[in-house]
Amino acid sequence: MKTGRREEQRVMEKKMESEQSATVEELVKACLNAFDDEGSLKDASLVRMFLMMHPWYLPSSELAKRLLHMSQADNCSTKLRMQICHLVKYWISEFPAEFDLNPDLAENIRDLRNLLSQGGHESPSCLFDIESVPSYEWKRQVTQSTPSVLKKRKVSLLFDHLDSCEMAEHLTYLEYKSFCKMLFQDYHSFVMHGCTVDNPVLERFITLFNSVSQWIQIMVLSKPTAAQRAAVISHFIRVAQKLLQLQNFNTLMAVVGGLSNSSISRLKDTQEHISSETSKVFSDLTELVTSCGNYSKYRRRFADSLGFRFPILGVHLKDLIAVHVALPDWADKDRTRVNLVKTQQLYTILQELAHVQATPPSVDANTDLLNLLT
Repeated sequence: MKTGRREEQRVMEKKMESEQSATVEELVKACLNAFDDEGSLKDASLVRMFLMMHPWYLPSSELAKRLLHMSQADNCSTKLRMQICHLVKYWISEFPAEFDLNPDLAENIRDLRNLLSQGGHESPSCLFDIESVPSYEWKRQVTQSTPSVLKKRKVSLLFDHLDSCEMAEHLTYLEYKSFCKMLFQDYHSFVMHGCTVDNPVLERFITLFNSVSQWIQIMVLSKPTAAQRAAVISHFIRVAQKLLQLQNFNTLMAVVGGLSNSSISRLKDTQEHISSETSKVFSDLTELVTSCGNYSKYRRRFADSLGFRFPILGVHLKDLIAVHVALPDWADKDRTRVNLVKTQQLYTILQELAHVQATPPSVDANTDLLNLLT
């Protein structure tokens, strides 16, 4: 029996690979068959891709409803019910926030659990427990206060408290904390609309990025003499160096952008007070994040980075839009077969961003200093 199921799975996967498309029903079946009798996955790649990407073409509540209907069918075997149970357990373990923040999905999953419990066939240890999912409301909470970088009364105080390493670490901590609130739905909404309309979490993250650049300009331009302005610029170049060491490319881009603003670059007297060595460092940093060659230098550096690494989010958002515009969601005119080429390309980008959230930076944040930044 197991051999027959494995063979059926191989045939189905080969068909999807050759056609580069599949119906939702075929994808669901392939995911169910990926689990063995003990609930283990030999290869989680297809299952994880489907569970992450299905909202692109099928609401999660609708997927849960389909699983419920499968369980209710007269020809639904005990084995199939077990597979459905294993799939839902994996879904909850990998994407728990979706079940806390999507009431319709949670309700459908409760109905499914109740149905499976009444069948009397399943071991209690197999049944999934949606009630144990913690709250993820914090992912949807967005503070309404104006970023401190726009509040001049805090600027000097903040600058005096932090050396370049501390500043880079605290900015990294803040950006990572903000980035961890991002969900699939935020990226999907941005791609669909091409902007941050009705997307407060992403909008807040972008505001933080822009505020860092504006804050740097304020700090430089607030100094009365060329020598003082040059000292501030040199300080932020050291911050940028530390950000590169931390592999925080997003804030690095914000700092470089702030220092490259015309209001600063046109200060010729100020530039003369900056050492040639420091100017060379800034030139190299600028070249690293330049858009030339579709950000080719950044992409190579990011790909070679290990451990914590913070991407330039704007670059990857553009990648998502480029894939969405270039490829259709469906492989046929009747919109019955999912375009797996597009799904895989989108998944590769989104999976990389998800990995960032799962890999926190090795920095220690001081609460008092964070209060100056927020």
